[in-house]
Amino acid sequence: MASKKQRTFISFEIDPETREAFSQQLKSEGKTVSAVLKQFIENYLSSAEQPKSPQDLTEVIKRLEEVEKKVGIENKRLVGESAA
Repeated sequence: MASKKQRTFISFEIDPETREAFSQQLKSEGKTVSAVLKQFIENYLSSAEQPKSPQDLTEVIKRLEEVEKKVGIENKRLVGESAA
């Protein structure tokens, strides 16, 4: 006989209005609370496993602009040397 899968339960507090809105949304999509929350947890865990970038997009853009500026200056210098 196959062993029964072990399970545990999670409970948390939520205000009644949010619970009702959530229930209505689930009903309209034909989903269950368990299915949606299990998927959320799986997505959350898989995103946590991916390496995080130490910088945000704004910092990356700023650094790219600095590199482009330096490349442009170097390009002008090289073009000036070849013209001379």
